Amino acid sequence: MGLDEDVITDDQLYRIADAAAGDARLAIGILRTAAGKADRENHERITDDILLDAAEDARTQIKQKSLDSLTPHQRVVYDIVREHGPVGPSEIHERYTEKVDDPRTKRTVRTYLSKMVQYNLLDAEGTSRDREYSPVGSEAASPMQ
Repeated sequence: MGLDEDVITDDQLYRIADAAAGDARLAIGILRTAAGKADRENHERITDDILLDAAEDARTQIKQKSLDSLTPHQRVVYDIVREHGPVGPSEIHERYTEKVDDPRTKRTVRTYLSKMVQYNLLDAEGTSRDREYSPVGSEAASPMQ
């Protein structure tokens, strides 16, 4: 509704929806980024190339916002996983307690990890007993193709 008619095709909107995989923040971010870029470059329509660039830009912006919203303790946990992943919760907590004053409980750290998986900052593999966390990689194939 916020764009002029024929600025974006239905096919492009479906591709945005597929790329977002249920993440409304990402879908809106892709569309907003693509519309802004098309406007800045004086295009009357959003091209497929603009859409490809917008998908990556939107993912980066959302990831950065999520990282910026982490508390100092959460950021330490994230950095441990980023530096040492894949890594299990016990090792994460052990490294975490070595790095911070007044460390939180194992349960709290598991809550941090769960939240970071939810925000697409970390991946979790395995069952609760043998779960390992790793940073979400940027090597995934482009979802807009």
